[in-house]
Amino acid sequence: MRITKRCRILTALLSLIPIAQAQHNRVSGMYVLQFPGQNLAPVTNYIMNQPAVRGGNIVIVWSSVDKGGGTYDWSGVDTQIAAWAAIGKPVNLIVWPANYALPQQTGTPSYVTSAAGYQSISCSAFGPVPVWFGDTFKTYYKTFVAAVMSRYGSDPRVGYMRFGLSEGGESYPECVGGLMTAFNWTEAQLNTEWLAYIAEMTSYQASLPHTVQLVTALNQYGTVAQQHAYPLPTGQYAVCDAEAANAVSLGMGFGTQGLQLSDVANYPSPCNSDWCAAFANQTAVPLYLQTYGVSSPAGLPPSGSLTTTLPFALSLGATVFEMFIQDWQVAYDPTSPNYSTYGATYRALFAEIERSLGY
Repeated sequence: MRITKRCRILTALLSLIPIAQAQHNRVSGMYVLQFPGQNLAPVTNYIMNQPAVRGGNIVIVWSSVDKGGGTYDWSGVDTQIAAWAAIGKPVNLIVWPANYALPQQTGTPSYVTSAAGYQSISCSAFGPVPVWFGDTFKTYYKTFVAAVMSRYGSDPRVGYMRFGLSEGGESYPECVGGLMTAFNWTEAQLNTEWLAYIAEMTSYQASLPHTVQLVTALNQYGTVAQQHAYPLPTGQYAVCDAEAANAVSLGMGFGTQGLQLSDVANYPSPCNSDWCAAFANQTAVPLYLQTYGVSSPAGLPPSGSLTTTLPFALSLGATVFEMFIQDWQVAYDPTSPNYSTYGATYRALFAEIERSLGY
């Protein structure tokens, strides 16, 4: 009875959210995040055929495809795309120029990290990472961006692409303190350099021939005193706001990978990466969110329950949700430890979001 009551309340709340505008229907929806090395059996067995599942999000790790000398191995990407295409569902591509591995960075090809002029920075929180705005890194990465766009930029099976501009699919300048020390910059100088890098790389993406929607990430990084804080600190939003404005000027969607319970609890105070303010009254481009981590159906921080965070995000204009396999399992996989307690509630939530986003 308790679960049934929760479902009725959830349905009533979500019914107040208007249907998403038609221009976003091609990419709007809830997608399954498929990270490198994950067990995809639950996706195949329980998740991908569910009506609420719009499609899959596939990660392309630069070094896994680019073998150097202009040789690329797209076979792993093509196999994942084909699995979704076989059931008539789109994929989105998230390109990682570097991974999150410590202590050794393996996501950037070794021929790049050993190239003349390549610069890197290292800190305890992230290990060695490229100096993203260094000319050598940018030159090689642009070549790979162009290769991805040439192969998939007009592929009708692809909904959107997000090119990470730092680790993963993000745009966070790791090792902030180390960068400032290495280049003798103030925080304001780092902000200027970072925004110039973001503008250069996004403009380059937009200049390449494509029909697939492009999106980009917002990531705050705080003051020097906050540079090693994790979760990401509040207090610095100007860079995020500028990134959002730049994206819209290029016709690119935007969003963040930091949706969390504190966004809801603290609103109307600024949300992580200031996404709440950036989304306000924005209907020109798709707006995506990924939760800070796997959700807690019991409502525990930082990510909280999707029954709290997703309706809140919808009410502020979100049109795309990138969701962890474990969260889909709560709704659809009987082997999930949370299925019996929370499965019905999550299934009701997903069905109503499907209705609200109109796909």
